[in-house]
This record gives sequence, C-alpha cells and structure tokens, in this order.
Amino acid sequence: MIKQVTKILDAKICDEFLTELILDEQKYDSTIDKDFKVSDYFPNIINNKEYYLLGYYIENEIVGYILIKFVDQNNKICLIDGLYVKKEHRNKKIATSLVDEALKICNEKEYKHIDINVMYENNIAKKLYKKFGFEEFKVNLRKNL
Repeated sequence: MIKQVTKILDAKICDEFLTELILDEQKYDSTIDKDFKVSDYFPNIINNKEYYLLGYYIENEIVGYILIKFVDQNNKICLIDGLYVKKEHRNKKIATSLVDEALKICNEKEYKHIDINVMYENNIAKKLYKKFGFEEFKVNLRKNL
C-alpha cells in the first residue's frame, strides 16, 4: 500500500534508506564518503508543503519511498528527489508503483514538468524512468583533476 509518510519513525527509516541509496551511488561517484549518514532529513521535511514523501508499506512496514519536491510553483516544475526500495523487495514493481503514484500527485496539483537526476551509469534507474516517458533533458559534465 502506498501512502504519505507522516510518522516520525517511518521518516527516520527513510533516512536509513537514503543513506543506503547514497552509499550505493559510490559505484558511480568515488567522491561519496563511505561513512556518510543521513540524519533527521525526512523527519524535518514531512510537514513542509514543498515536499511530499510517499512510502510503500507491506504489513505496516515501510519498504520503500519516493520523495517529490515542488521546486518551482510559478513554472509548475517538481522534482523526484529520491526513490528507494529495500533490496529484498526489489523486482516486485514497487518502484514502478511509487513513480506512478508520484506522477498522479503531480498531475493532481497541476504541475507541468517533473525532473529527476540520475547517475549517468545507473542504467536500471534510467530504464525505469524512460518507461514512464522521461527524456534526457540536461547533462552535467565533470572533469577529474
């Protein structure tokens, strides 16, 4: 079941998920500190109207989340600012369900554009988003010195 995350305990679990997500991105970005830890990020934003945190629950346990950030009310642009599903619950269409629900919420709020940033080599994530019609829009370039 998908619902908005409103409980502090569930938000803290999302902090753990975000930590895992960022640490997993070390395989794409060597500058990520192996000791990085997210602390009190989600508990501090769950009541902020600029964010909408959705959790995927199985038997009242949160097993994944997607975060929507309403970044530009004037131009009606929102951002998917994180998507994570616990490893043991992957390949069960949970991420697909979360993206689908996020798109519905953005449509209901009459947003016109949804952005997402994905690591260049994260082909699994890119395939998921392209399935929903996301197209490459911006490119960030980096030179290692």
